[in-house]
Amino acid sequence: MKNEALSKILKSKKTILVLAAAALLGVLLMLIGNTEKKTDNIDEISEYEAHVENKIEQTVEAMCGGKVYVIVTAEYGKETQYAKNKTAESEQTVLSSGSPVAVRTVAPVIKGITVVCKNGGDPAVCRRITEALATAYGVSSARIYVTSLK
Repeated sequence: MKNEALSKILKSKKTILVLAAAALLGVLLMLIGNTEKKTDNIDEISEYEAHVENKIEQTVEAMCGGKVYVIVTAEYGKETQYAKNKTAESEQTVLSSGSPVAVRTVAPVIKGITVVCKNGGDPAVCRRITEALATAYGVSSARIYVTSLK
């Protein structure tokens, strides 16, 4: 009896079109929701990169003078770590007023830095800039490239 009613409904072209449209709409909504999260993360990374680039430009300009161009590449967005109550059997996030309690927020990891500046081709200048950036940002000197402005 149920199978007969179901087959009558599925034989109607209108019903099939409505079901297909509903399924397509559901998939689109899931994709849009997922895209917004990725876009937020990309915006957050871009904002962080721009902030770090500005700070590096100011620092290198103070060291060398002249115009400075900087490119910073970050690996992923900031990460927030939350307080947890741990017992032998379980682990629960600590809540305050219904929201998780943040313990700390870790900045994005910098993958690489490129600096273009006056005298960037001079090995002594290059070494000073590389050491300053490696120290300030915890980036390996192998991931910092300094070159001269042409």
